[in-house]
Amino acid sequence: MSVFNWIKSLWPHPGQPIEVPAPEPAPDPSVRIHKAAHDPHFPEKREKAIVAINDALTAVAAKHGFTAKPQSWIKAGPLGQVSFYLQRSRFGFDAGIHLVFHPTDLPSKGVWAEEEDIPLAWFYPEAEAEAAQALIYLDVLEQPEKLRRAMVVLSETALPWLVRHLDEGQVAEPEV
Repeated sequence: MSVFNWIKSLWPHPGQPIEVPAPEPAPDPSVRIHKAAHDPHFPEKREKAIVAINDALTAVAAKHGFTAKPQSWIKAGPLGQVSFYLQRSRFGFDAGIHLVFHPTDLPSKGVWAEEEDIPLAWFYPEAEAEAAQALIYLDVLEQPEKLRRAMVVLSETALPWLVRHLDEGQVAEPEV
Protein backbone atom coordinates (compact mmCIF):
# COMPACT_ATOMS: atom_id res chain seq x y z
CA MET A 1 0.00 0.00 0.00
CA SER A 2 1.38 3.37 -0.91
CA VAL A 3 1.69 6.12 1.65
CA PHE A 4 -0.95 8.14 -0.25
CA ASN A 5 -3.48 5.26 -0.11
CA TRP A 6 -2.71 4.64 3.56
CA ILE A 7 -3.35 8.31 4.44
CA LYS A 8 -6.48 8.30 2.27
CA SER A 9 -7.75 5.24 4.17
CA LEU A 10 -7.72 7.23 7.40
CA TRP A 11 -10.52 9.52 6.17
CA PRO A 12 -14.04 8.13 6.07
CA HIS A 13 -15.49 7.36 2.68
CA PRO A 14 -18.99 8.46 1.67
CA GLY A 15 -21.46 6.03 3.20
CA GLN A 16 -18.87 4.70 5.67
CA PRO A 17 -20.04 5.24 9.26
CA ILE A 18 -17.85 7.53 11.31
CA GLU A 19 -16.72 5.93 14.54
CA VAL A 20 -17.16 8.23 17.48
CA PRO A 21 -15.49 7.06 20.67
CA ALA A 22 -17.81 6.67 23.63
CA PRO A 23 -17.28 9.26 26.35
CA GLU A 24 -15.28 8.03 29.27
CA PRO A 25 -17.44 7.41 32.32
CA ALA A 26 -16.95 9.72 35.27
CA PRO A 27 -14.48 8.30 37.76
CA ASP A 28 -16.06 6.41 40.61
CA PRO A 29 -16.04 8.62 43.75
CA SER A 30 -15.09 5.60 45.84
CA VAL A 31 -11.79 5.39 43.95
CA ARG A 32 -10.92 8.96 44.95
CA ILE A 33 -12.07 8.28 48.51
CA HIS A 34 -9.87 5.18 48.67
CA LYS A 35 -6.96 7.22 47.33
CA ALA A 36 -7.55 9.90 49.97
CA ALA A 37 -7.93 7.40 52.80
CA HIS A 38 -4.49 6.00 52.05
CA ASP A 39 -2.73 9.33 51.57
CA PRO A 40 -0.86 10.38 54.72
CA HIS A 41 -1.06 14.02 53.56
CA PHE A 42 -4.84 13.96 53.06
CA PRO A 43 -5.72 15.79 56.32
CA GLU A 44 -3.71 18.80 55.14
CA LYS A 45 -5.22 18.55 51.66
CA ARG A 46 -8.73 18.38 53.15
CA GLU A 47 -8.16 21.53 55.21
CA LYS A 48 -6.72 23.31 52.17
CA ALA A 49 -9.80 22.31 50.12
CA ILE A 50 -12.19 23.47 52.86
CA VAL A 51 -10.44 26.85 52.99
CA ALA A 52 -10.75 27.14 49.19
CA ILE A 53 -14.46 26.24 49.32
CA ASN A 54 -15.18 28.67 52.17
CA ASP A 55 -13.29 31.47 50.40
CA ALA A 56 -15.31 30.87 47.24
CA LEU A 57 -18.59 30.77 49.20
CA THR A 58 -17.72 33.98 51.05
CA ALA A 59 -17.04 35.78 47.75
CA VAL A 60 -20.36 34.61 46.26
CA ALA A 61 -22.23 35.48 49.47
CA ALA A 62 -20.82 39.02 49.51
CA LYS A 63 -21.83 39.52 45.87
CA HIS A 64 -25.45 38.70 46.80
CA GLY A 65 -25.54 40.68 50.06
CA PHE A 66 -25.34 37.76 52.50
CA THR A 67 -23.78 38.11 55.94
CA ALA A 68 -21.28 35.54 57.19
CA LYS A 69 -22.16 33.64 60.36
CA PRO A 70 -19.99 30.98 62.02
CA GLN A 71 -21.50 28.08 60.05
CA SER A 72 -23.51 29.75 57.27
CA TRP A 73 -24.29 32.87 55.25
CA ILE A 74 -27.66 34.57 55.80
CA LYS A 75 -29.82 37.33 54.39
CA ALA A 76 -33.04 38.64 55.93
CA GLY A 77 -36.00 40.25 54.21
CA PRO A 78 -39.63 41.19 54.82
CA LEU A 79 -40.92 37.64 54.42
CA GLY A 80 -38.24 35.73 56.30
CA GLN A 81 -34.63 34.74 56.19
CA VAL A 82 -32.63 32.75 53.63
CA SER A 83 -29.30 31.08 54.16
CA PHE A 84 -26.87 28.61 52.74
CA TYR A 85 -24.22 26.52 54.40
CA LEU A 86 -21.48 24.00 53.75
CA GLN A 87 -22.20 20.59 55.23
CA ARG A 88 -19.08 18.50 55.66
CA SER A 89 -19.51 14.76 55.29
CA ARG A 90 -19.12 12.78 58.46
CA PHE A 91 -16.70 10.53 56.61
CA GLY A 92 -14.42 13.49 55.85
CA PHE A 93 -13.95 13.17 52.08
CA ASP A 94 -16.47 15.68 50.72
CA ALA A 95 -18.94 18.45 51.51
CA GLY A 96 -22.26 19.66 50.16
CA ILE A 97 -23.78 23.12 49.81
CA HIS A 98 -27.36 23.48 51.05
CA LEU A 99 -29.91 26.30 50.83
CA VAL A 100 -32.60 27.13 53.43
CA PHE A 101 -35.63 29.43 53.66
CA HIS A 102 -37.16 30.31 57.05
CA PRO A 103 -40.44 32.19 56.40
CA THR A 104 -41.81 34.48 59.08
CA ASP A 105 -45.29 33.05 58.51
CA LEU A 106 -45.28 29.35 59.27
CA PRO A 107 -45.97 26.72 58.04
CA SER A 108 -43.77 26.53 54.98
CA LYS A 109 -45.38 25.81 51.64
CA GLY A 110 -44.25 24.49 48.29
CA VAL A 111 -40.88 22.81 48.15
CA TRP A 112 -40.06 23.97 51.69
CA ALA A 113 -43.01 22.04 53.13
CA GLU A 114 -41.31 18.84 52.03
CA GLU A 115 -37.64 19.76 52.42
CA GLU A 116 -35.79 21.40 55.28
CA ASP A 117 -32.96 22.37 52.97
CA ILE A 118 -32.18 21.98 49.29
CA PRO A 119 -28.83 20.75 47.98
CA LEU A 120 -27.03 22.82 45.37
CA ALA A 121 -27.15 19.80 43.01
CA TRP A 122 -30.89 20.54 42.65
CA PHE A 123 -29.94 23.55 40.50
CA TYR A 124 -27.65 21.73 38.08
CA PRO A 125 -28.88 20.48 34.70
CA GLU A 126 -30.07 16.88 35.00
CA ALA A 127 -27.01 15.50 33.20
CA GLU A 128 -24.70 17.03 35.83
CA ALA A 129 -26.81 16.65 38.98
CA GLU A 130 -25.52 13.27 40.13
CA ALA A 131 -21.87 14.31 39.86
CA ALA A 132 -22.68 17.58 41.68
CA GLN A 133 -24.08 15.97 44.84
CA ALA A 134 -20.90 16.86 46.74
CA LEU A 135 -17.62 18.67 46.38
CA ILE A 136 -14.97 15.99 46.82
CA TYR A 137 -11.98 17.58 48.50
CA LEU A 138 -9.42 15.99 46.17
CA ASP A 139 -11.40 17.30 43.18
CA VAL A 140 -11.39 20.81 44.61
CA LEU A 141 -7.60 20.74 44.70
CA GLU A 142 -6.87 18.68 41.58
CA GLN A 143 -9.73 19.91 39.36
CA PRO A 144 -10.50 23.52 40.38
CA GLU A 145 -13.07 23.81 37.58
CA LYS A 146 -15.41 21.66 39.74
CA LEU A 147 -15.40 24.33 42.45
CA ARG A 148 -15.73 27.12 39.87
CA ARG A 149 -18.73 25.34 38.31
CA ALA A 150 -20.39 25.00 41.71
CA MET A 151 -19.89 28.71 42.40
CA VAL A 152 -21.36 29.66 39.01
CA VAL A 153 -24.46 27.55 39.67
CA LEU A 154 -24.75 28.97 43.19
CA SER A 155 -24.28 32.59 42.09
CA GLU A 156 -26.27 32.62 38.86
CA THR A 157 -29.11 30.19 39.57
CA ALA A 158 -29.51 29.09 43.18
CA LEU A 159 -29.03 32.32 45.14
CA PRO A 160 -31.14 34.55 42.86
CA TRP A 161 -33.95 31.97 43.21
CA LEU A 162 -33.45 31.79 46.98
CA VAL A 163 -33.32 35.59 47.47
CA ARG A 164 -36.63 36.00 45.59
CA HIS A 165 -38.25 34.27 48.59
CA LEU A 166 -37.52 37.33 50.70
CA ASP A 167 -39.79 39.54 48.59
CA GLU A 168 -42.16 37.11 46.88
CA GLY A 169 -42.54 34.42 49.54
CA GLN A 170 -42.83 30.82 48.40
CA VAL A 171 -41.32 30.75 44.89
CA ALA A 172 -41.92 28.00 42.36
CA GLU A 173 -39.15 25.51 41.62
CA PRO A 174 -36.47 26.95 39.35
CA GLU A 175 -36.23 26.07 35.68
CA VAL A 176 -32.97 24.18 35.18
